[in-house]
Amino acid sequence: MGNQQGSDFGGVYIRTDKPFYFAGEIITGNIYLNIFKDGYPGGVVLLKVSGKEKCNWTESHTRTSTGSDGKQMQTTEYVTYSGNTQFYQHRVAIWTFNTPCLPVGQYTFPFQFQLLSHLPGSYFEKGSNFLAKISYRVKAEIESYNKSYKNIKHSQPLVVREPLKQNMTALMGQMEVKASTWCCIDQGTSYIKCVFDKNHYLPGDTAYLWADLDNSNCKLDIKRIDARLINYLTLRDRTGREKLFTRTIVSQQIQGIQAGIKAVENDRKQIQLVLHNNSTPEGIRPSSNGQIVRSVYRLQVQAVLAGCTCCSKDPCVDVPIEIVAPVPQIYNQPIVQPSNWNPQVFQPQIVQFTDSTLYTKDQNQQSNYNYPQVPQPPNQFGQMQQPMN
Repeated sequence: MGNQQGSDFGGVYIRTDKPFYFAGEIITGNIYLNIFKDGYPGGVVLLKVSGKEKCNWTESHTRTSTGSDGKQMQTTEYVTYSGNTQFYQHRVAIWTFNTPCLPVGQYTFPFQFQLLSHLPGSYFEKGSNFLAKISYRVKAEIESYNKSYKNIKHSQPLVVREPLKQNMTALMGQMEVKASTWCCIDQGTSYIKCVFDKNHYLPGDTAYLWADLDNSNCKLDIKRIDARLINYLTLRDRTGREKLFTRTIVSQQIQGIQAGIKAVENDRKQIQLVLHNNSTPEGIRPSSNGQIVRSVYRLQVQAVLAGCTCCSKDPCVDVPIEIVAPVPQIYNQPIVQPSNWNPQVFQPQIVQFTDSTLYTKDQNQQSNYNYPQVPQPPNQFGQMQQPMN
């Protein structure tokens, strides 16, 4: 007979009410089912939720060997390391039609479930020699009882934000250094204290930084003040091997002060650092703390001293911050309703994900459903709900 498309009989659509959720938050949404042809061999409306991490990177290793002619030769080998994990995968039956075939009609199935509180934030970055990805999806699916018929399904990417570790607050750091030049010739002390306006930002936000500089006891000028947003991306393969990528995402410089001078209080230095990555169209990626993908950020302010200071450090302050995931563009698109859309709207199904709802793709697709214990009949008619902005 050959495979038949499930779309020949109708379609299904899933949409959450918000474009993003924090880990630990309750997700609400709807599954919309539109069946216009009788005879599809299925009757279970499934909600699936998945989360996975994936990474890989390539390293080059150069080896020197001696040939048969006694000459040395170099060869370069390229080795790719990879890791992946499916850390979140649940499936539950939202509704079961007690009929041999999926009944013709229009239906809306509201649902809600709570995300685990410790989930890592969504992340995607692809470089010339690495890939880092943490992704989530929600899927609505009607699985066919007959393998000759393809499943009716639709999925939506889900953006998960990590819960903020702290409430929004200003940050402060300070450092005093003993300056020296040319093999430890004492040049006095230089002091810096910085205040950062907050501890988490959206991509594109402006970070406001204030620096108090006390160079009154130092014989060296502060040539300039450097402000940077630095990203530390750590990838881990399946054996535990790690690779660290350290990148300066954005930086700015302002003029410093002379030796013997203070710039404090009303004279303190102010820097406005626009948190935007001009080197890539995707902009700044969010903070995320996964098992094999970890991306963290620090804001750094450094007072660069004049002269050869190889024997001492420049005054420098850096603090950890979080970059919060932006709203995905898919939610700028309205839902297109089928013609004459007037569905039966079922009672909201409150889903509890437990060990019994876990599944893998290798399992028998019909053997692990978590059926609603007391199905409630549809009680109203309604329109597709547009998501909240």
